[in-house]
Amino acid sequence: MIAFSINLAFILVTVAILAFIFNRGKDLITLVIALELILLSIGILLVSLSFHLDDLVGSTLTLYLLPLAGAESAIALALLVSYYPIRGTLVLK
Repeated sequence: MIAFSINLAFILVTVAILAFIFNRGKDLITLVIALELILLSIGILLVSLSFHLDDLVGSTLTLYLLPLAGAESAIALALLVSYYPIRGTLVLK
């Protein structure tokens, strides 16, 4: 069980890092999604290690991490919505 969750977290971080690299900072929505993937993989890793070690610290930390990730994505999307009418595009030049 723990090997699956570690592999899943590693795959999610790899996909997010590749999204950052191949995006080259041009598409803002892709950057926000990649950041959310990184936070999701950290949450998966914390919960699985907490379950494996029979400790509630990782699960408690994840309960603080997930609302933080939600607030971060809400603020980022609000900034994108306010950025679009000014520039007419979400692609950085």
